[in-house]
Amino acid sequence: MAKKSSVGDSFHLPAFAEGHTAMKVIVVGGVVAFILLFITAEVLNRTLKPSEAQRTEIRHAESPFNGERAYADLKRIVEIGPRPAGSEEAARTRDYIKRELTAAGLEVSEQAFDASTPIGVRKMVNLTGIVQGTKPGALAIGNHYDTKYFPEFRFVGANDGGSTTAWMIEFARTLGAKRAGRSVWLIFFDGEEAFKEWSDTDSLYGSREYVVKLREQHRLDEIKVMVNVDMIGDCYLGINRDGGAPDWLASIVWNVADRLGYGKHFLSMPQTVQDDHIPFRRAGVPALELIDFSYGGSVLEHQRNWHTPNDTIEKVCPASLQAVGDVVYHSLAELDTYFDDNGRR
Repeated sequence: MAKKSSVGDSFHLPAFAEGHTAMKVIVVGGVVAFILLFITAEVLNRTLKPSEAQRTEIRHAESPFNGERAYADLKRIVEIGPRPAGSEEAARTRDYIKRELTAAGLEVSEQAFDASTPIGVRKMVNLTGIVQGTKPGALAIGNHYDTKYFPEFRFVGANDGGSTTAWMIEFARTLGAKRAGRSVWLIFFDGEEAFKEWSDTDSLYGSREYVVKLREQHRLDEIKVMVNVDMIGDCYLGINRDGGAPDWLASIVWNVADRLGYGKHFLSMPQTVQDDHIPFRRAGVPALELIDFSYGGSVLEHQRNWHTPNDTIEKVCPASLQAVGDVVYHSLAELDTYFDDNGRR
């Protein structure tokens, strides 16, 4: 004999109520399904193709930085070809950087070293251009000028390595030989890219060596802050907030971006990326990464462009170089004010 549920005995819906409830369930379920379908479509859309609303457009420059002139530098750099660390092409790129920085009035120094890599010892050279300041301490801005080593195909790295190299050259012209405030060190790192698989020993050769030398010279404390730029030429510019940076540092830059009207390109979603700022952060220097790690404005485009033969000059836009130039230029004054009021940290 079957046992009845006591719950079922104590509560039983009339037939008309059961039908009404079933209808509600169908309607609600349909609404939920529609919402989920809409969200899925939006996610897929962002995954598969870039949004034109994300494309960088500049009505007028917000600083002396000249994005078109930086783009002209980029064309010359890309024409050199692949520029992996230790190559003749990397040496030609260094010569171009030194020539342009010297013409801008900066003091330029070299830091040569031998790096043990999975493909043997490679001679590498970091470059530093100094903009002399009127206050003690330095604000460091870094990038890497090498391209990843791909023997199987031609990789010119227009965005990854090229865009920031050109951007830094133009930033040197923008600042000139001297500025009111702290000195600015424009550091061009060699050997950021891994030769095989990214690891603590196969990556960041130049920035790791730079920090080691600063420690040996007891000069690490000269650097008040380090801002690293990478892959900022993407025509669909979207820089996620560095999740590992001090909040005060990220806030300074993001507030400047909002004030200048670049809020849609400096995104609030946090992201952490291993790059040349990491050795400085590990050494105790406040560090911030500015990188657009969605190259092309979508996940699919990123996969097509990043570390592929498709990283070409056509994927980089002067407007994106301009936007980052404007933001960093005005952020320097804000950083000077911050350190005037708060010291190093």
